[in-house]
Amino acid sequence: MLVTDLPPEVLLQIFSYLHPRDLVHGVSLVCDVWNELSLWPRLWKHLAFNLTYDDPDQSYAHFAKINNFVCTLVIHPTHLYQILGNYRFAFSGIQLSNLEHLHLTELVSGYLVDTIVQNLTSIKHFTAFFDSKFDMQRCLKLLEELQMISIDFGWYGLQNIDNNLIQFLTKQSCLKKLVLRGWYTLRSETVALILNDYNNIEQLYLSNSEISNLIVNSNLQIPGLADFTLRSTKFDDTGISHLVKRSSNLRFLDVLECSKITFKGLAEISKHCPHLESLKFGNSFIINERLNFSFHALAEGCPKLKTITFDGIKLIYDDELVYLFKSTKYLECLVLSDCETISDIAVCALGKYCPNLRQITFMNCHKISADGIMYLVKRSQRLRILKIHSCLGIKDYINHSTTGIHDETAGVVVEDDITGTKQKTKLQFDSERIDLFRYSDYSYKHSHLLCLDMIQCENILPRTILEFAKMCPDIRKLYLTINFLNLNEVEALCRKVFDICMFLRSIKINEQVIELSSIQTQDESICIT
Repeated sequence: MLVTDLPPEVLLQIFSYLHPRDLVHGVSLVCDVWNELSLWPRLWKHLAFNLTYDDPDQSYAHFAKINNFVCTLVIHPTHLYQILGNYRFAFSGIQLSNLEHLHLTELVSGYLVDTIVQNLTSIKHFTAFFDSKFDMQRCLKLLEELQMISIDFGWYGLQNIDNNLIQFLTKQSCLKKLVLRGWYTLRSETVALILNDYNNIEQLYLSNSEISNLIVNSNLQIPGLADFTLRSTKFDDTGISHLVKRSSNLRFLDVLECSKITFKGLAEISKHCPHLESLKFGNSFIINERLNFSFHALAEGCPKLKTITFDGIKLIYDDELVYLFKSTKYLECLVLSDCETISDIAVCALGKYCPNLRQITFMNCHKISADGIMYLVKRSQRLRILKIHSCLGIKDYINHSTTGIHDETAGVVVEDDITGTKQKTKLQFDSERIDLFRYSDYSYKHSHLLCLDMIQCENILPRTILEFAKMCPDIRKLYLTINFLNLNEVEALCRKVFDICMFLRSIKINEQVIELSSIQTQDESICIT
C-alpha cells in the first residue's frame, strides 16, 4: 500500500503536523488530490503568516485561497497592511471572515488600526505592541466599534488615556481578559475603578511600576477575578492582603516582580486562596520576614497548585519542600531560581510525589546533583521540558547515590561539595529517608523528555551527559555548556549522543549549534578517504 492510497482523513491528520511551508512547497506538489487536501480548512485554522514563496505575490495569492479558513493569525503589521489592500497589493477575495484572534508581531504605528476596524469586524482577541508615539486615545475610540473578548496591548507612550480606557471598557460587555503592558500614565484609581465596576473581567495583567495599594482600597468583592498579574514596586503586603480577601475565586496569581511583597503577603495568600492553581512569588531582598512563615501553610492552604515559581527565596528548606510536594499532587510546572538551600532531597521528593510534572526549571541551585536530577527524570514519566541553568553541583553521577546518608536521629544528612557544609532535614519516616535516594531499585521505563537545557552547568562531565542521553532517547532539543573539551572531543561527544537519541537533529553547545547532518557528512568523508 502506497502512502498516496491512505484515506483522506488519515492524510489530513498527518498533514496537520506539518509546517505551512511544507504544505505549500511539498504536499501541494505531489498530485492533484494532495494539492486539494493541502487547502483543507482545518489545516489553516491557526496560521503564523510569512512569505512562504520567494516571490511575495505568490505568498499573498496563496493566502487569498485559504484566508477564510483562518481563525487565529500571527502576522507582521507590514504584511497585514499588504493583505488588506495596500496600494502596492490588491488581492480580491481576502475577507478573513472567520478571523477571531489577531496577533501582530512587531511595533504598530500609523493607521493600521483603522484598517483593522474597517475590514476585520469579526476579531474578538487582539494582541499588539504599539510605538511610543502611537495615538492610543484614538485607537481605543476606534476599537469601541468591535466586541472584544481579550485585549493584550503593550504601549509605552505618555498620553493621558484613563478616561478613554474607561469609556472603551464601558462598551465592552464581553471583555474577559485585559492585559496592559507599560501604560505608564495609568493611575491606580483607574485600576480600582476597573476592579470595582467591570466584573466581567476575569484576567487582569498590569506591568506598571507605579501601581499602588490604592487599586484595592475598597471592601467590594471581586468575584469574577480569576487571574491577576502585577509588576509594580509599590504594591506591598497590605495590598496583596486586601486583594486576596476580596477575590475568593482567584486561581492564577503572579506577583513575582512586586519586590515589596514579603512572606507576610505569602501567608495571606495561603489563608485566602484555596482555589489557587498557579503562584509566582519571589523576593531576594527581605529575608528576616522569612522567620514568620512556614511553607507548610502554603501546602495546606493551596492544595490545587499546578504551577509554582519561587525566585530568590534564600531560606527555603528541603523538609518544607518535601511537605509542599506531598500536598500538591496536581503540580505540573515548577520553577526554583536562586533557592540556595535546597538539595537532592527536595528534588527526589518532587519526583516521588508529583506524578503530573511536565516542565521543571532549576536556576542557581548549586546543591542539587546529577544523581538527584536522574532520579527526578526516571520518576517523572510525563516530564517533557527540564531546564537546569547555572547549577554548579551538576558534575559526575554515581550508580547508587551516596549523597544522602541515613541517620535515624537527624534524618538525612546532605554534604555540599561546594561549601563543605552539611544540612539536616526533618523527614518523618525512616523508610522515606531511604526511599528518596534509591532510584535504582524501581522498575524503569525510559523517560519521554523532549527538551533538556543544561546551560551554564559548567562542571558537568561528558559521561554524565551520555547517561542523560541513555535515559532520555526521545529528546528533540539539547543545550549544554562545556568549556573544558576541545573541538574534536565535542564532536566525538555529539556523535555518541546522536547515536543514542534518534530524534535529535542538533545540539547547542557553548552557543554553537552542531548539526547531525554535519557529523554525518564528516563520517562519510572519512569512509570515502
